[in-house]
Amino acid sequence: MKKIFLALSLMTGFLYVEAQDNAIKTTELNLAKDYLKIAAPIAKEIGNNTIIGLGEGTHGTKEFNEIRAAISKNLITKQHFSIICFESPYGDMFYLNKAVNSDTDIKTAMKQYLLSIWQTKEIEELLLWVRDYNKKNKNQILLSGADFNFVSNSVKILESEFKNNSTLKALTDDLLSKAKYQDEMWSKRNDKNFRVDMPAVIKNGTQAYELASNIEETAKKDNISLSTEAKLALQNIKFGFKVMYEASKQNYDISRDQMMAEMVTKTHQLYNNKKVIVIAHNGHIAFTFPFSDDLGMGGYLKKQFGEKYYSLATLTASGTYSATLDNTDTNDNKYQAYPLPAPLKDSWQNYFSEFKNENFYLNLRNNNGNLKGNFSLALWGYFYLDPVKFEKNIYTPKISNLNNYFDGIIFLKKTNASEHLN
Repeated sequence: MKKIFLALSLMTGFLYVEAQDNAIKTTELNLAKDYLKIAAPIAKEIGNNTIIGLGEGTHGTKEFNEIRAAISKNLITKQHFSIICFESPYGDMFYLNKAVNSDTDIKTAMKQYLLSIWQTKEIEELLLWVRDYNKKNKNQILLSGADFNFVSNSVKILESEFKNNSTLKALTDDLLSKAKYQDEMWSKRNDKNFRVDMPAVIKNGTQAYELASNIEETAKKDNISLSTEAKLALQNIKFGFKVMYEASKQNYDISRDQMMAEMVTKTHQLYNNKKVIVIAHNGHIAFTFPFSDDLGMGGYLKKQFGEKYYSLATLTASGTYSATLDNTDTNDNKYQAYPLPAPLKDSWQNYFSEFKNENFYLNLRNNNGNLKGNFSLALWGYFYLDPVKFEKNIYTPKISNLNNYFDGIIFLKKTNASEHLN
């Protein structure tokens, strides 16, 4: 009798998944075809939005980069998007943008200005495409950054801006030395023998934040008109030092995602409200950050743009991904491929892997109420975690409604590690 009951239970569960599969409208993605072609219908469907977040379920999946690049190209050529904003420091992306729009070797520029997570052949191909597009089209594509984990290059933008103003140049020179110190401390966290002097870092960051505020106030008082890039650099610098400034006042309730959203919003506004593609991790483009009570960057963008912000996640269930053993993301991390372990049975990755279509696009806005479940979601970062020992760091608490996190999902059942540059 127990065996019959078990068989019926398993059959009922299987039929439930099949019924769900039939009720949910998905678009099959044939990865054997040209990515530009399979991405075109997705771009057309979401292209009426103002800000589109293109997420990744790992920081090292080849196909995630390829399909997001293909969607981006379609959004640019067919839907009038003009800005690609990476989860990367603003100042670094400013100089990468200049390099892309010159004859500089792309690989050299990538290794100098991009975090290692983005130093892949897939991103290189996208940047070469942007270079070619900008040579042929009046509507120029701008590469920008929403993050602030390194700030020296943002300060260098101000140095160039104020080179003929002795007062502001002196302040900026002082600010640059403090930026270099903080950047160095961030990078040295990968040295297992190094012990950071946090009181010194907090003191340095507090002084730097006050310097940046002084520069801002002096420019305003003297009626100095700032270029668009200088305005963005100044905001980025303040964000980069804000954590240390607030820590000096024992305030630790600072949201990185809120500040990144403000960078995206200000970039959109200062560049004549041009439409923006944001390329970042699923955890950031999400409405709610899965491992805290904070909103994701996407949640703050949704507050600002409402239904004109679209959050598109990418998920996988098997294959390989690239990761580093370093604790901190820099531009010289060493990456290698690791196998993706089988997803937990009560995870969304496992749930989607049972769909008839192995690879598909799912617009959650058009399936509101049809997608039912209560599963955890795997989010792999840039550094390698043992999947057994750190299961709680990889899988979120149970999520019953994915609409509370994303507007859409691209699910690719089996994927491969990103191909990092040599």
